Amino acid sequence: MLRNYQNSPRSKRNFKSKRKARPWWTNTRTYFAGADSQEQVKEPLSGQNSGRMDTVLIAITFCLIAIGILMVYSSRQLLSSRHYGGYSYRYLQIHIIACTIGLVGMFMIAYVPYRFYGKYANLLLILSFIGLLLVFVPSLSVSVQGAEGGRFKRWINIGLPINFQPVEFAKIALVIHVANFISRNPERIRSFFNGVLPNILIVAAAFGLVVSQPDFGSAFLLVVAVGIVLFIGGMRIWHVLTLAGVGGGLLSLLVIRDPYRLKRIMDYFAMLRSPDAANYHLTRSLDALESGGFLGMGIDSSLQKISRLPYPHTDFIFAVLGEEFGFVGATAVTLIFMLFAWRGLHIARHANNLFGSLLATGITTMIGLQAFINIGVVTGLLPTKGITLPFISYGGSSIVLSLVSVGILLNISRGNNRGTD
Repeated sequence: MLRNYQNSPRSKRNFKSKRKARPWWTNTRTYFAGADSQEQVKEPLSGQNSGRMDTVLIAITFCLIAIGILMVYSSRQLLSSRHYGGYSYRYLQIHIIACTIGLVGMFMIAYVPYRFYGKYANLLLILSFIGLLLVFVPSLSVSVQGAEGGRFKRWINIGLPINFQPVEFAKIALVIHVANFISRNPERIRSFFNGVLPNILIVAAAFGLVVSQPDFGSAFLLVVAVGIVLFIGGMRIWHVLTLAGVGGGLLSLLVIRDPYRLKRIMDYFAMLRSPDAANYHLTRSLDALESGGFLGMGIDSSLQKISRLPYPHTDFIFAVLGEEFGFVGATAVTLIFMLFAWRGLHIARHANNLFGSLLATGITTMIGLQAFINIGVVTGLLPTKGITLPFISYGGSSIVLSLVSVGILLNISRGNNRGTD
């Protein structure tokens, strides 16, 4: 008598034992019809809008936005009153307008199929480079005085209370371009000259324009995020190590040739040898965190934000948060960002196609890495650098485009959740 093992537990055990284990970071879905065919399995665009949004990601985003509004009110109301003739809510008003525009854009983008961005990836890339060049046009650029005497040209005046910062758009455009480039022909990225080099040249051009503004922090963030997308997309490990070595050497040369950057690096190493040797920014930041203690001094009770802490509403807003809400509040915000990164990578891992997976990975990396750098700078884990805290720091284009990026993640999650309702 013959036995049928087709659906038996033994058959399933044998099948599972023959499957090759895949690395934990890889996507669990199959995107291609066959080994010899590089033609991507296509799904109708309308299908991406038939699932539900990731409600966990929405809740996390709203939580961060609410914290940001509270902290901008607390950290900037005194300076707002001083600069605007007693009106204490000017900065808060602009921040709320930016958050409102961003949230509307987030939910609108959540209904736009993300394949649309791959179709127009080259156009978005060209527009991003035009924006990066416009900051050098005197009639359009907005020049801002730095804390240590330097002037920065990072914004474009668009005739609104919110100035536009082109590098924020460039981050998204570059991630879209690289994700689309890899997804069209995944095997091409394993070739240095046909796959890796074209992307490196584009990223290098963007890096040069951003550094010239100057904005070394955003340029570094852009390069690292795109590099992670290339690595996840299948770039060979020896290409990664070679480019990391060359890139590290060039970054070191840029730091050595600039006295301002070199001083910050030297101050950082001096602080590692002796905490008393910390620079002014870090000293005030650590004083604020120390004053907060375990539970904090209470909302609007920070002393360092009044005149001692530089940029209390942008770069060092996390220090004000730590002083007013203590170790508990600072830890809670850090955990929320970790939850955001986990949810974004969860969406990337379960995306329906390679483009969606790489796009979600790039967006999540960009936001998560920016939060890590900001918190690391404020707590003294990293050298001092002007990087804002996503969703929480005061800002216009940064808030809007960060929320638009979340909208793209939500649309990808709608495709993942299709049919699960």
